[in-house]
Amino acid sequence: MKTDPLNESTLLMPAIKDHQSSPRALICFIGTLRSLDITVNSLIKNLIEPLNADLVFCVSRMSSEDERKLAGLPQNRIVDCCIYEDANSGYENLCDSISSAKLGSVPPFPWRKTLSINGNWLGGLAATPGSGMHLNYNYFKLKERLQRPNIQLNNYTHFIVTRTDFEWLAPHPPLSLLNQRLIWIPEGEDYHGYNDRHAVCSTHNINQYLNFFDSLISGEAFTYLHPYKSLNHEYQLKLHLIHGGIRVGRFKNLAYLTGGRLTQTNWSGLKLKEIDGITYYCKYPGEVDSSVANSKALAAHQNPRLLIIKPRRLKASLPIWKARMRNLKPAVTRLLNPRKNGNTFLQSSAKAAHRQQTNPPPNPPQP
Repeated sequence: MKTDPLNESTLLMPAIKDHQSSPRALICFIGTLRSLDITVNSLIKNLIEPLNADLVFCVSRMSSEDERKLAGLPQNRIVDCCIYEDANSGYENLCDSISSAKLGSVPPFPWRKTLSINGNWLGGLAATPGSGMHLNYNYFKLKERLQRPNIQLNNYTHFIVTRTDFEWLAPHPPLSLLNQRLIWIPEGEDYHGYNDRHAVCSTHNINQYLNFFDSLISGEAFTYLHPYKSLNHEYQLKLHLIHGGIRVGRFKNLAYLTGGRLTQTNWSGLKLKEIDGITYYCKYPGEVDSSVANSKALAAHQNPRLLIIKPRRLKASLPIWKARMRNLKPAVTRLLNPRKNGNTFLQSSAKAAHRQQTNPPPNPPQP
């Protein structure tokens, strides 16, 4: 007997109501416009229209063919398009240049300490395979772009950071169901960390999701990455969010990465997967299995609330509370060290306690 991937045990508490009555979403496509000619219809039907979202593109290159692909999307929803090429000289030179400008220091720069940590989290740097550094710099450029006035003036409440090569089999979960204090990531493809291909952020946490590159340049990232000899990008992302005290929510996967016969990828190649007589071109067959099963269950139940996965509260919250306590530590230290912050009330209390210890009151009379 087949088990239903959507059941009442996945139900989560309703999202926290914000001051704005209805969400205003901005979908941020990053990387390249890979497979957009294949996925354009599902993106419109199951992502753009259900979320009533505007679109931003922050990509490393765009060919004339890519421009033709863009024509298939609703043009009135595209509010910005950024093509950056400053990484063409290599990420080592780029990181050194940014370090010199931001820190005003000389080599060796703090970010180079992280080169001792192996893994595809540095994918794209020198000869390292994978796309980790590509993604981290994508996020950095997108964060800069979101600060432009033409985007700020639209007062977006949600930012969906995603890719164009997702084939969506059912509508994205409604934003009204997603607590804005959390970052929401689809289940699967975690590799001991967090799936790094799609995330729903809000004004509460979009900066923290995108600012890893800043902490890499400043050297802060090394303070929480250095215990590890090797990392993938998914685990690096998880460590970064835990360090920032950011909680993550999960929802059932409804999309899979796809492509054509000539699609170029940085990691896994394309494979064929057949389900119920339908052939799927995909990168990860397991992703097809889950998205097909979840979309069928959603069609049967017609209840998008069942897409929300109930978190393991205690286990998931402990690292977050540790991070929050770490962030509060400077304030607590100032409070407990009155000589440093000039707190006269605590100073006088401390002096009184000292006098009481050095000059104890006389013993009370014995009965």
